[in-house]
Amino acid sequence: MASTRPFEPVIHCAAEEPQAVYNLANRVLTLGIYVNTTLFPVTGIPVSQTVFSTAVTKLGNLISQAKGNSSLINQRDTQSVLVHGYLIQLRKYASPICANNTTNIGMSGFDASDEPMPVVVPPEPVIKKVTEGKVAGTYKVHIERATKKGLGVIKKIQRKGHPRYTVQITSSITVTPVVWTNVLEGAASTKLIFSGLTGKVWVRVYCINSAGKSQPSAPYPFTPQL
Repeated sequence: MASTRPFEPVIHCAAEEPQAVYNLANRVLTLGIYVNTTLFPVTGIPVSQTVFSTAVTKLGNLISQAKGNSSLINQRDTQSVLVHGYLIQLRKYASPICANNTTNIGMSGFDASDEPMPVVVPPEPVIKKVTEGKVAGTYKVHIERATKKGLGVIKKIQRKGHPRYTVQITSSITVTPVVWTNVLEGAASTKLIFSGLTGKVWVRVYCINSAGKSQPSAPYPFTPQL
């Protein structure tokens, strides 16, 4: 009898997660579809190896170069969306070939999942407070705990697609448009620790899981003890 929860190739990352997108794309490229061509005929692959390899290499280069450079960060994020779109096409191509077989899915380079319920975009975080960190010059954002039910992530999937948080700051919320700067990316909800403040700021947080990106929290005013 066929399983009522068949395994499928899945993408356990959102387009807004450049490092996770790169890691998966590199696996599909070097260990998956483009290598195991007996199972995955080259003639049917919707994105050519040359196009995909070029896009993945560019994303990797931008990830390594982007820190502290807002222009390259924007380029990195745009490239991550492009590569993520290619992954969606490749997953759709691989799915019928894999035929719910976990061995075949492994050969595609994608993860396998038998999710009984869909992962949903996480809710908007709520900042409870911002405090001085244990280390001088560091600060910690405390947010209200999100329930697993609210995140729509079951235990099995959470190991691969657990939510990650980005902390942003701005020196003014009255200018238009407000310019937000990332001070922390890809952190767990209990590890929202950052540094580099020189005066009063507004802090906000957003969450990412495999389904996408939440709305940012309401701006929270904070003045560090300098």
